[in-house]
Amino acid sequence: MKLILNFFRKDLWRKLSALVLACLLYWNLSDREKVTKYVTVPVEVDAAAGLFVPEDFKLEVRTTVKGSERSLRDLKIKGTVKVDRSDRRNGKFHIRLDDRNFERRKDVEVTKIEPEQVELPIQLYIQRDVKIVTKAEGKVQDGFKLKSLECNPQTIRISGPENEVNAIENIETETLNLDFDRNFTQKLKLSLPKLKNVHFSANETIVKVEITPQINSNKMFNNIPIRYLLPQSTLSVQKPFSIVPSLSKVSLNIIAPQSILDDIEPERLYVVADLSAESFTGQAAKFDVRLYCPAALKSFGSGRIQDIEIHPSSVTVVVRPDKDKVKP
Repeated sequence: MKLILNFFRKDLWRKLSALVLACLLYWNLSDREKVTKYVTVPVEVDAAAGLFVPEDFKLEVRTTVKGSERSLRDLKIKGTVKVDRSDRRNGKFHIRLDDRNFERRKDVEVTKIEPEQVELPIQLYIQRDVKIVTKAEGKVQDGFKLKSLECNPQTIRISGPENEVNAIENIETETLNLDFDRNFTQKLKLSLPKLKNVHFSANETIVKVEITPQINSNKMFNNIPIRYLLPQSTLSVQKPFSIVPSLSKVSLNIIAPQSILDDIEPERLYVVADLSAESFTGQAAKFDVRLYCPAALKSFGSGRIQDIEIHPSSVTVVVRPDKDKVKP
């Protein structure tokens, strides 16, 4: 123990100077020796105006850095890449990274980047006007027709990433009930798609509905058959007889709103020749019978048929025993 104390007591300053010099020499030599290190670096994307970068997008690259052991011990390195429209090729953004994209100590060298070229999910940020479509249900009341539906505004401006904006063809309103017989105006909410990155310039529109009285039209129905009503007494006649009409089919000119005319089924139409009040004696007889339409046709369309014209309006009918040859 005394030897150690005597060692430090003799020439203390010279020995301390030698120790400091040795430390400095070691520090200098260790700083000159280069070592390699692999570092995963997050890269921040600095996009120019008019470009959209998804919020959840993260870019990381693997770098190989070289420097002294001391410089790499507490290394702080930051990656940044700037992107503008000139980096777009065939609708996609491609960038190439080099050591200039990484902020670090000057004595640290970036020797390798993996990958060097990166495709970024960047899109153009665009604006587009799309049409507002009124979603309507039901129909206007009988005797009226829908003349027009007009939205104000008629379009809505949407802005956001190019692919999401271009996927929207139109914007529908909430459902509009048309069961009215007059003009009306109604405020409707818009059915906006739930897209986080897309902005819509409005969320409602005012719909102006114009309803007018329906104007009657006419339509001709041809080849309509005739049905005959016979007197009850003929049902007990034992001798067979025949009905020979001067014609078997007629035409009907029906005057009504067009919507009613469109709903009429021609195959269900017929007219009636009423012989129920005539007397059949078993001998050949000739009758001139006026034709009429059944009540069901007149009341069709809630009674909105204005008039029915039968052409011709009457028929000549010969009733005869089967063996007689009386012609009308």
